[in-house]
Amino acid sequence: MKIISHRGSNISRYKPNTKQALLTAINLDFIDGIEFDIRMTKDKKIVIIHDPIINLVSNGSGIVKKMKYKKLLKYNFGTKNNPSKICTLKELLDNINNNKKILIELKEESKNFKLFVNIVYSIIKNYKLNIYIASFNYDLINYFKTKYNKCGLIIGYGINTNRKYNRFDFNILTYNNRKIYNKKETFLWTINEYKDDLINYNIITDYPYLFKN
Repeated sequence: MKIISHRGSNISRYKPNTKQALLTAINLDFIDGIEFDIRMTKDKKIVIIHDPIINLVSNGSGIVKKMKYKKLLKYNFGTKNNPSKICTLKELLDNINNNKKILIELKEESKNFKLFVNIVYSIIKNYKLNIYIASFNYDLINYFKTKYNKCGLIIGYGINTNRKYNRFDFNILTYNNRKIYNKKETFLWTINEYKDDLINYNIITDYPYLFKN
């Protein structure tokens, strides 16, 4: 079993998807990797954030793709006691010094994803890190696969269930689908309680300490 920290949740005093939370997680001995989400700003910066709007994860408001990075930096994406600025993908990768799994989910709901993909690829190709790229967006990840060899499709909850046999290098599956797609490397999300049959999987979890040996 490989333990993948979901957004750096619940392993430090920092909020998930912040630079501090993710770096804390990936540097813990018992954690085998991290998972986080990225989006593109109006001025083509790649930032770490799950939601398309910032209202629920910061003290600001607005839509990420309609905001410039400089404006996003004005807001606190952490807590009052542990403030955090929004982090770019490059800033995070610059601070990782090991070969643990770095699972990056590309968030793009529209069909206009090629520029996003091209920019992300232009960043990650400069690093000798163990980077995995994934998305719910089949067309997006299919396009990314033309450039990069660690691409995976997220399958579950009625999304991409007709694409269980695909050309990608790994799958990300819900627990109930785990036995169907065991021909390739598999990540299970989001597993927040210990189960005895998880030994051969990469477990994406909000509670890494539950799986610590």
